[in-house]
Amino acid sequence: MKELDPRSKLLMVICISTLAIVYQDPLRLMYLTFFTLMVFFLVTPDFKKGLRPLEKILPLMLVLFLVQCLFTWKGRPLLTVQGIRIVTDLGLTMGVVVVLRIMVIILAGMILLSSSERDFLLALVQWKVPYEIAFMVMVGLHFIPILREEALNVYYAVQMRGTELTGSLCKQKLKLYTSIMLPIISGAVSRAEQMAIAMEARAFRAYPQRSYMRKLQLKKIDYVVQITVVLGSIILLICR
Repeated sequence: MKELDPRSKLLMVICISTLAIVYQDPLRLMYLTFFTLMVFFLVTPDFKKGLRPLEKILPLMLVLFLVQCLFTWKGRPLLTVQGIRIVTDLGLTMGVVVVLRIMVIILAGMILLSSSERDFLLALVQWKVPYEIAFMVMVGLHFIPILREEALNVYYAVQMRGTELTGSLCKQKLKLYTSIMLPIISGAVSRAEQMAIAMEARAFRAYPQRSYMRKLQLKKIDYVVQITVVLGSIILLICR
């Protein structure tokens, strides 16, 4: 399973994300979460290392869970304070649904990270996606970690100057955030300009198609996975 073709992984992610959006039942979403976690375990070389980005999302999911619980007042009250509904059964259900749905979508996205960016570029092109769109998608994915690293570098540089964001006034925070964002935006524009020059030098979009050094080949397990995932998703959508 770790050597699956990127097209098989893309198809699995599309089907899993579709089911996560369609399902409203917490029990079905829980089963889908376990299935997605199992797929992630099978396709990821280092399972523990692959789950580390998920730890940073847990506080956000907890906040979303509490927001859904506290601000959904319809349903049977489970917790009341002086006659005011605090938590209802519908609010608790909606909170669980939102958390599980986010978990499934994040895990599905992390499945894509188990293959290299170049393989996904080839997969999109061999799916007859215009190579301009496929290249823009890969550039966007490549820019995200670069921008994150630059943001951290600027933030650490501000801290080394003795400036702390915590405890500052709103006006000071706005000024600090502006000083942090300007170098990041400037660096992003400079990198985009350099990439545009490099693309023009390589005759990007000069021809309707481009040649590639290698071509992805589907194996037997890829056909089995694709057929199973598509048929299983159709059956689950019909029987929901």
